[in-house]
Amino acid sequence: MKKLLTLIALAAATIAYAGGISGQVADAVTGEPIAGALVVAKSDNGDAGRAQTNERGLYRIEDLEPGNYHVGAMARGYNEARYPSPVPVRGREITEGIGLRLRKARPELGAIAGRVTDRRTGEPVSGAVVVATDGNGRLKVRADGRGNYILKGLKPGNYEVIAVARGYLKETFPRRVPVTAGNVTKDIDFALAPKPRKGAIMGRVVDARTHEPVAGAVVTARGENGDGRAVTDRRGCYALRLQPGAYRLVARARGYTPAVFPRPVPVHPGRVTKDIDFPMHRNLAESD
Repeated sequence: MKKLLTLIALAAATIAYAGGISGQVADAVTGEPIAGALVVAKSDNGDAGRAQTNERGLYRIEDLEPGNYHVGAMARGYNEARYPSPVPVRGREITEGIGLRLRKARPELGAIAGRVTDRRTGEPVSGAVVVATDGNGRLKVRADGRGNYILKGLKPGNYEVIAVARGYLKETFPRRVPVTAGNVTKDIDFALAPKPRKGAIMGRVVDARTHEPVAGAVVTARGENGDGRAVTDRRGCYALRLQPGAYRLVARARGYTPAVFPRPVPVHPGRVTKDIDFPMHRNLAESD
């Protein structure tokens, strides 16, 4: 019984002589208090204490024996931070104002890598642009001289990836590409198809009654592979450069009724479809 009383007395004396540390934990960027952060104080002798911050980010660690303490804080979604110098604790005193500023932890990033080649020859497509999009943003990079590319700094998620290059048709990877933290998703390769050579449509626009050329007439073409527009010269001639396909043509000129070519006009790679002519009729109101 006497030994127990002695231990209780020693414990009471120790507590009475103990000190503490207090302060606030806040966001390093916004200055907003961080509730629920864990603050730990450790001395060189191994003595330690801990406390959690309240809704105002405040903490108070008590019952620390006098000495110097290393103070650190951690919170979910933040990097751990340490107070820059040892914190002195004196008996029966609370060392106040020991604030800690935590920075939000960046999510570990991933990457996508692959190669871009010519579908026909298998040769690398140097300078091809590869773009990854996840709905929240996009990141792009150019392929090197061997056609290799790597898209770094991607947040974990699923990405749509496309490749584009001058002289080639754009290609989208057939499925969304997964990116995981700290890893490179490899072999996201593209074999780009060269764009087909353009062809042309040529013809003449004339007055239907006099057969005189109609200068300044606008000829438009609309097709499955694009549109085109040309203006006739002083001889009434026009030329349209277009992707291969079939096109509907219309000619318009001031003082004339628009003329529609009666059938779709084919365009073949590297060839000219000639003699697509328009005889235009003057508006009745202007001919009277």
